[in-house]
Amino acid sequence: MAGAGVLAALGACGVLGGGRPAETPQQAAAREEADARIRREVEARLAAEPAVGAGRIRVDVVRGEVRLHGTAPGFGALRCAIRNAELTPGVQLVIDFLVLEPGPSTVRCIAPRVFPAS
Repeated sequence: MAGAGVLAALGACGVLGGGRPAETPQQAAAREEADARIRREVEARLAAEPAVGAGRIRVDVVRGEVRLHGTAPGFGALRCAIRNAELTPGVQLVIDFLVLEPGPSTVRCIAPRVFPAS
């Protein structure tokens, strides 16, 4: 019987349930809206960077974590893409899945700018 009490206590702590409390529908909608806003802003930032090249990088966002997929034309462009994602409000983490192509190791990155909220 003592084992059942321990399991009940662990379940209440969220240990057995994955450690994260269930989201309400309103919380899930707000999180999805925030992720969509972050994705749009990161995509706009990357499209505005001459060194990166529009359409080369796909952006996925889950719970504020940005994942960059695609190709970067040189190490300078790769660093510029990551920096743009990092500067976007609401971003918790940037995960780089970019493939590095031959290109310049330094570029002029215009990242430190603020876009209007959309």
